[in-house]
Amino acid sequence: MKHKLSLLFFCLCVLSVQALRAVEAIPLNRGWKFHHGFQPVNEVLTVDLPHTWNKGDGMYADADYYRGLCNYTRKLAVPAEWAGKRIFLRVEAAQTVADVFVDHRFVMQHRGGYTAFVAELTDRLTPGKESELTIFVNNAARMDIAPICGDFNMSGGLYRGVELLVTDDDVCIAPDYYASSGVFFTQSEVSGQSARLKMEALLSAKASSLDGCEVEFQLWNDGKQIHSATVTDFTPEGRAVAETVVERPHLWDGVHDPHLYQTVVILRKAGKEIDRREEEIGFRYYEADPEKGFFLNGKPYRLNGVCRHQERAERSVALYPCDHDEDLDLIQEMGANAVRLAHYPQAKYVHQQMDRRGLVAWAEIPFVNVYVTNPAYDENLEQQLTELILQNYNHPCILAWGLFNEINSGWLDRPSDMVKRLQALAGRLDPSRPTMGASNQLDDFNGFTDWIAFNRYFGWYGDDVRMMGEWLDKEHAAHPERKIGISEYGAGASVFQQTDTLKQPAPGGPWHPENWQTYYHIENWRQMQARPYLWCSFIWNMFDFSAAGRREGSDMGRNDKGLVTYDRKIKKDAFYFYKANWNKKDKFVYLAGKRAVDRTQPVTTVQAFGNCGPAELWLNGESLGKAVPDEVNVLEWKDVRLREGKNELVLKNKYGEDRCTWYLGSRNL
Repeated sequence: MKHKLSLLFFCLCVLSVQALRAVEAIPLNRGWKFHHGFQPVNEVLTVDLPHTWNKGDGMYADADYYRGLCNYTRKLAVPAEWAGKRIFLRVEAAQTVADVFVDHRFVMQHRGGYTAFVAELTDRLTPGKESELTIFVNNAARMDIAPICGDFNMSGGLYRGVELLVTDDDVCIAPDYYASSGVFFTQSEVSGQSARLKMEALLSAKASSLDGCEVEFQLWNDGKQIHSATVTDFTPEGRAVAETVVERPHLWDGVHDPHLYQTVVILRKAGKEIDRREEEIGFRYYEADPEKGFFLNGKPYRLNGVCRHQERAERSVALYPCDHDEDLDLIQEMGANAVRLAHYPQAKYVHQQMDRRGLVAWAEIPFVNVYVTNPAYDENLEQQLTELILQNYNHPCILAWGLFNEINSGWLDRPSDMVKRLQALAGRLDPSRPTMGASNQLDDFNGFTDWIAFNRYFGWYGDDVRMMGEWLDKEHAAHPERKIGISEYGAGASVFQQTDTLKQPAPGGPWHPENWQTYYHIENWRQMQARPYLWCSFIWNMFDFSAAGRREGSDMGRNDKGLVTYDRKIKKDAFYFYKANWNKKDKFVYLAGKRAVDRTQPVTTVQAFGNCGPAELWLNGESLGKAVPDEVNVLEWKDVRLREGKNELVLKNKYGEDRCTWYLGSRNL
């Protein structure tokens, strides 16, 4: 009885939602039966999506995690009213290979764990009857699907959600064109005076023709419709195309003014609306100059960014919108204006929020670390790039497409030809945007993408922390025509490992004191901010994340280079250093080294960060005077003598204060 009631409730929900719009998206996120393997040999669980089976492994001390086949199954009630409609299944992401079955009949396979895919189920479902939907998902390592490997976990599951798309007619705006929205807006010749906009919609008709169909393109700004065009002639592929010129466009200006226009695309048949799409777009123009760096809308706009993995402590990769919001809130609190979505396409919701917040997105495919000359692997790279571009085509936050990260690290197969193929493909799919790559090589393929950036870890993986500037100047001099940036730099840090002496730790060792990370970032940023030819710099990483192969720091299976801990609860000292340099709105002062409570050095340097001028330091009630921030907003008081036992430090200026307690020797004194 309970099962029948749940099916009835599902049908009623479907019918009520159907009445609201011609084409509806119906979530299928609740009540999946899940088990490991092809057939249930152990416990069958009931799970809701988003879901990953690796939430409990590969994240903490147990650094091994299950990589194999799992099964998701649920009943699918199909109301009789759906007769004559088309039904599509949309899966937002499945790591890594997904095989879809309806009533044990194969429908399709999708290869790649980070992009959406759509399967049409119309011919597999019978209106008025119930079917069984099964999705086998397999995250086993493969040599023909990107990424082959990587310094991050590839957690399996239906970890972004599933929905049904139900049309009102045989004709619709194609939802299955590489799982894109089916509508594309291409801007060109953008300036403060005008912008040209090409508008396209791809139609799909399963049995009938497009006779009697028309597509209306609407453009709205601040609640007012500013343009409308109706198209009745379609290309042989079923594409409707229109163009317009927007006079004096309100530009999308990054974090300063992320202004968005609203677009509405309406498909009508015999005068009746049968489908529509609504998208937000933003007009902007930009360039990377090899000498002067990055410009947005004609003005210098240095991209101060962070890298981000889509993962966190409580849920691994099965994230909710609130998780993405918290990450973006922390990123913006620190003052970053760009995010590298590493090393794979991330959730659609993230791009939507970055559009609205004005954050520039570095979006890339998982072409990571190695290349093998396997034709199936080549095909998969091109498939994943196609899906990345078409699924995210309309987002103004994306200014360039990332083609690779650290490929050819010690492998014999050369990636150059593949990078050239991807470069050409990106140019065909989206001629409005440049391409970029993240390289750790001094190699020929660095010149294939339009922009290039480098992953450099001077002061962590060997070498001296002060070598960044020297290396950049040499690379810039050797290739003055290249638009270069820094795509990764960082150092590990455990908030549970503290010391008041400064010594470079072994990166693969168990001791990752926080103060070395702080020093590393101060010195690296000091060098990078003084070089205007850099178009970007991206910190590795904004948050600690799981990496099963690592045995270092205080947590096994963890990359601890984040500026915020894995659970998002503790902001490390380096977070506040960048906040002092990048966030000019939140006035604050911050004492570094507060977690290094137990001190061994009676004479020390007290360090602080602030973005609001001089600050005064008190030690045990006695003023040690004021310090003035240097060129990277570091304040220091040198040769400070601590007393035995308890020491109270208070830092303040007219905008704020900070305090901490240190102990020299015994805490009982």
